[in-house]
Amino acid sequence: MTRLLPGLLASLFLIVGCQGEPDARPEPAEPAPEGTPAEVVEAVPPVDCELTVGWDPWEPYSYSGAGGSIQGLDIDLVVALAEHAGCELEFLQGDWAGLLRMIQAGDLDLLLGATQTPEREQFAHFSEAYRDEEFRLYVLESDQEQHANRTLEELLADGFRLGVTQGYVYSTEVRDLQADTELSEQFVEAAVGELNFTHLLDYRIDGFLEDPFVAAAIQRRRNWGQEIIALDLDFGSGPVHLMFSQASVDESIVERFNQALGELRESGRYDEIVEGYLH
Repeated sequence: MTRLLPGLLASLFLIVGCQGEPDARPEPAEPAPEGTPAEVVEAVPPVDCELTVGWDPWEPYSYSGAGGSIQGLDIDLVVALAEHAGCELEFLQGDWAGLLRMIQAGDLDLLLGATQTPEREQFAHFSEAYRDEEFRLYVLESDQEQHANRTLEELLADGFRLGVTQGYVYSTEVRDLQADTELSEQFVEAAVGELNFTHLLDYRIDGFLEDPFVAAAIQRRRNWGQEIIALDLDFGSGPVHLMFSQASVDESIVERFNQALGELRESGRYDEIVEGYLH
C-alpha cells in the first residue's frame, strides 16, 4: 500500500470589517470553514514538493508489513523528514539496480540508503548522512572453522565464491578485489539480498556480504539463524545518504531535507525512531 504524507491545505484569510458611511451595511463576508473561529486564520503554504521514492525489500530498513503497508527504519525516517520539509511522498518498489537506472534517467526522484560515490555524483544530489551502515561476511555454520581467521583476499585466492547484491557499494577493500580481473568471476551477483541466503544454502556460493541488521531480520523470518553465521571480519562502516535525481529534483529540495534532518535530531524524534528498531 502506498504511504502518502498528509497534504497541506491552504487556509483562507477571513477579514470582517465595515466600509463607507456609519449606517451603511457591510458586504457579506465569506463563511469560515466549519469548526474555524470567525477570526483571521493563519495561512499555510501549499505543498510545492511531491517526490516519488524508490525502495527495495531490505528489512528492517524497508519492507512490506501487514496489509501491504510499507514499513522500516529508512521509511519512517524519510516520512518524518518529508513532513518537516513540506513534501509529499509516493513510494515505488523495485530492485536496487533498476531503481538506480530510474534515478539516473529522472524517472524516480529519491532513493534511500545510498552510498555517495564519484560515479553517482554525475547524476544525483546527496543529502547529508542520516545514518551509518556496515557489512559482514556470512558463511554456513558448518564451514566456520575452515574460513575463520582468514582475510577476504586470502579466501578469494583459494577460490571462495562471494555473493554480493547487484548495485550495492561496498568498502574500498571489497571494491578493489572486485576490480581484480583474476578474481572478478568469483563475485556472484544477486538481484536482492535475500537470494544470497538461498544461494549459500544451495552451495552456489561460499559466503556473502550483508548488513548485520538486515541479515538478522531475514534469519528471524526464515529461521536460518543456526545455519548461517557471520565471520569475525571487519569491513568498517560508512555514511548513508538520501540520493536525489539531478534530472528531476532541484538542489533547494535537498537543502530542505538537510534542514529537516537537523530539526529531527534536535527535537529528539530521530533518536525515538532509531531506538524503536534497536529494541
